[in-house]
Amino acid sequence: LQSLMDAQNSRIEELLQKIKQQQYKLDKQNLQIKSLQSKVNLLIPLHLKDNKTQSPKWKINLKKSLSLTNQSQNATGEPVPTQKLPEDCHQLFLAGQQSSGVFQVQPAGSQPFKVYCDMTAEGGWTVIQRRTDGSVDFDQLWDAYKNGFGDLHGDFWLGLEKVHHLVQEGRYDLLIELEDWEGNSQVVQFVFSLGGESTAYTLNLLGPLSGELENAIGDFRQLPFSTRDRDHDLKADTNCAKHLSGGWWFSTCGHANLNGKYFRSIPRQRHERKQGIFWKTWKGRYYPLKSTVMKIQPAALEGEP
Repeated sequence: LQSLMDAQNSRIEELLQKIKQQQYKLDKQNLQIKSLQSKVNLLIPLHLKDNKTQSPKWKINLKKSLSLTNQSQNATGEPVPTQKLPEDCHQLFLAGQQSSGVFQVQPAGSQPFKVYCDMTAEGGWTVIQRRTDGSVDFDQLWDAYKNGFGDLHGDFWLGLEKVHHLVQEGRYDLLIELEDWEGNSQVVQFVFSLGGESTAYTLNLLGPLSGELENAIGDFRQLPFSTRDRDHDLKADTNCAKHLSGGWWFSTCGHANLNGKYFRSIPRQRHERKQGIFWKTWKGRYYPLKSTVMKIQPAALEGEP
């Protein structure tokens, strides 16, 4: 009887996986349709202008079409949803939004909140961290990292609780973009999940890295988040967040810290150099990076491009 139940459960899992794959294909087809519709909408007014005709009926239909696919704006110019809020930026992209900016989302089981969406050819990415100019102090305590801080149009940390809600429904890609002061850039990407606060927002690495950079998160597959007032790192005799500055998924302190202090030049003192933004396997742990971006998107199912 047990073997029969196991076989049935296995079959159910296979069917669920096939359903997910079909849904993913449908989403991609819808995205292609939206893209073609956008191109048509751009060509129609050009054609009408060339023929020196402006059809009032065409204007009304175009306005109705735009109202179904885009978000309206309130008196302050902020996006206001006209329908059910998207769960993340990729869902917003699939609905036809192709311009980057700040939008409101609502993952399952969460209150609505604003995010910065980076719309690219690969879809919509939800940005969870950005460092560009040192205008925001990232040496914050646990509650700040939990809830988020900074300016979504500039430097910011979205908030661990928000990221947890965004990714709790499935596998997500984390894309990290790094830039040095000489104009060079590198990217690294891997599949991940993020636990809730009861796990100290443990980062779980689920898939292999892609990109030219080696992994600087550490050889550990599960890393809890640490701040100087909540020490969860894997180095028994050191508080890595105090030692290095900022909050991060520290392993034994020395691999990476993208939330360290922002330096415009390499500090002379070694203990200060340790506190900068670094990715050890690219520039070493004493080179302060110029900019970083961390963004997430639903991971493609296995076997899909």
